[in-house]
Amino acid sequence: MMEHGMRRPQSGLRLDLRVKARPENVSAVRRAIEALDLAPALIEDAKLLVSELVTNSIRHAGLGPEDDIVIAVSWSGRVLRVIVWDRTIDATLSPVAGAFRPPPGAESGWGLFLVDHIASRWGTSLDRRAGYWLELEPAPEPPMD
Repeated sequence: MMEHGMRRPQSGLRLDLRVKARPENVSAVRRAIEALDLAPALIEDAKLLVSELVTNSIRHAGLGPEDDIVIAVSWSGRVLRVIVWDRTIDATLSPVAGAFRPPPGAESGWGLFLVDHIASRWGTSLDRRAGYWLELEPAPEPPMD
């Protein structure tokens, strides 16, 4: 089951989602992002990265199938910001460090590697809430002749 709201505040587009931590909900999150009225390349990058982060939350955050993952997407007109919260509070947050590239031939472990290479900026600091944020900026338009 997915709860969501979509609205267009003065500052731009906003999408708020709450899904249960179940693998089948990753595709529902992708469809919700796909419905946003944004450039196709930006939508494709956002769908890929949000899918990776939600999947990471499901696999690695110690959540059960009845726990919630909250996704907030906002468009400022210049930057698409995505936040994925996988727990309300985590007193044992640790910084992400080291290399993000999985070993050759690895079938999993590519999520943060992709986020690091595609997002304009990203991080894990969410006011002591467990999760991730990322920002995507569309490629500049070529000048008109």
